[in-house]
Amino acid sequence: MDLTMQGRRFGTGPGSGFFSGVRKHWRLAGGTALLLAVAAVVAVLLTGSHAARLAAAVAPYPHELAQVSFAVAGDVIPHEPVRAAAAAAATAGDPTNSAGWGALFSDVSDVFQKADFGFVNLETPVAPAHSHGSKPFMFDAPVALLEGLKASGIKIVSFANNHVMDQGWPGFTETREHLREQGLLFAGSGDTAADTFQPVITEANGIKVGWLGMTRWLNGNRNPDKDDEPHVNFFPYPGESGGAPGADEAQVLEAIKQARAKCDLLVVSIHWGIEYAPAPRPEDVETAHKMLEAGASVVVGHHPHVLQPVETYRTADGRNTVIFYSLGNFLSNQSRTYVDGLMPDKDGDPRDEMIGLFSAVRKDYGPAGVRVELGHVGILPVWGENNRNEIASGHTKTTIIRPILIDREMPRLQGRLDDLVKLTATGTALTADQKQEFIDVTNRLKLLTDRRALLLARTGDDYVTDPPKLPAKP
Repeated sequence: MDLTMQGRRFGTGPGSGFFSGVRKHWRLAGGTALLLAVAAVVAVLLTGSHAARLAAAVAPYPHELAQVSFAVAGDVIPHEPVRAAAAAAATAGDPTNSAGWGALFSDVSDVFQKADFGFVNLETPVAPAHSHGSKPFMFDAPVALLEGLKASGIKIVSFANNHVMDQGWPGFTETREHLREQGLLFAGSGDTAADTFQPVITEANGIKVGWLGMTRWLNGNRNPDKDDEPHVNFFPYPGESGGAPGADEAQVLEAIKQARAKCDLLVVSIHWGIEYAPAPRPEDVETAHKMLEAGASVVVGHHPHVLQPVETYRTADGRNTVIFYSLGNFLSNQSRTYVDGLMPDKDGDPRDEMIGLFSAVRKDYGPAGVRVELGHVGILPVWGENNRNEIASGHTKTTIIRPILIDREMPRLQGRLDDLVKLTATGTALTADQKQEFIDVTNRLKLLTDRRALLLARTGDDYVTDPPKLPAKP
């Protein structure tokens, strides 16, 4: 038995005072006291040994048997400047061979690649054969966007949102074909009207996780009249459907119950809420709770283009569940002119982003059986980098738009400031370029510090987690 406490053995170092005290007591009071002391020590050791044997004999439950992990992010919107950023990345050399699109996710791709499944909301058709062009509030994207997402670790997307019909119903259908060609799963539509509100099943490590996607907005569009053609899962707000038919709440909750029966854990992806609203609609909170009670374990929301709270909810049957009311944007050109400290904080909200993390975990509860539960929930704060102001002032010609991990970038910036300060500590004066760099890095660090605080004030910081570490550079 290794009698070690906090790295020290009994009888050596500071712990040896115990036995020297016993010897002194022997000299003062005779052997009786020593016998009592030794008996006490033996009793403690025997008691500890008995407790250790008990701990070894009784296996603690639950045992984690397997898990499947997910990383989820918000809206991917191919605004024209975003296309320009992809083109610039392609010119610089895109290792993903996706015409620059994969390079736009280079700072965050390792998060998705480490997860079993990465997810985003694809807020655009991909329909080059049926394109009417891209313009404000009407989007289209090249197939290379899908290639870039796939290269970055995205394996499933939501294609149920208010922009899926931007290139008409033929563009909607073509997009689904390109998603299949790229091997990307997509939630939120069916091959026919009868196939709507069916879950997409992701499976890894013996665990099946279903994804049920839907949208509450269609921008005045509607599904085709023919039931044998592809349909989007439309769940309109009462009185806000624009006359288009869709499912009501009772039908959606029944679909959730049926979908849950086909998988071990169910995720609902839903396009809902009010654009740029910092909080969900009260009816959406109520609906989310009903969805969880019906059998879902995660609700992933998108559409507001800003972050909204993350809520932990415990269902009546004792399951711990989570709601990401809005994941915000993930790749867009919104709030491109924002300047920290010069403009109101809310002007930068569309560039506050996050990656949500969670796992489906199979646990063995011994005599109570085996079940799959939600686990390992986390959020990674993200900032949407956009150098439009530098381009407008003529300081650069190369467009940069990309999501970056705040908690990975801030230590890098602080390290550079520390290096510059060390130079001055040795009596070396900073050059003019170094002084300007110090100012630029300081302002960038302040920007990320401020936005991180605002972001977590919105989402809550219960689940914030450290970003994965990158391998050391040779």
